[in-house]
Amino acid sequence: MPFRKIEDALTTCQNLLSAISAQRPENPNAAEIESYIVSSMVVLIVSEYEDLIEQLFIERSLLCKDGHICNYIKLSVAQKFRSPDLGKITDFLGKFGSDYKDGFSRSILNSEFHSAWDNIMKARHAVVHKKGNLNMTFRELIEAYPKTKHVITQIRGTLGL
Repeated sequence: MPFRKIEDALTTCQNLLSAISAQRPENPNAAEIESYIVSSMVVLIVSEYEDLIEQLFIERSLLCKDGHICNYIKLSVAQKFRSPDLGKITDFLGKFGSDYKDGFSRSILNSEFHSAWDNIMKARHAVVHKKGNLNMTFRELIEAYPKTKHVITQIRGTLGL
């Protein structure tokens, strides 16, 4: 399962936050600790998704059994998916064909999956690029994360993997 690292980390963080709350419910540092945990988790999630999305496109290129095409795709995706917003994903799928782009768009854009993906990406930008404030609680993160997995499933399906 490609999400094992993320899910193990989420479980560890959930246990830590529960332990902090149980030890001292009025802990004045609890919100700050939660913010640090959310910051770390959004960076981890996006990092894992970057690698996975690149791998999916590479796997798709391997289906044509042309080494030159595979090398081109490897180089293209390595440059494209640093911070994989849905616009980049949709545009890259469109390079394979409008059917890929349109099918993916219909299944994801303006959905709860789109919102969850964007929320995690915005949180990552707030942490990494200091663009805005991190406005996500751990509870919101664990509610959004499962929905983002649907985006990955749709990319995989669109690519025929």
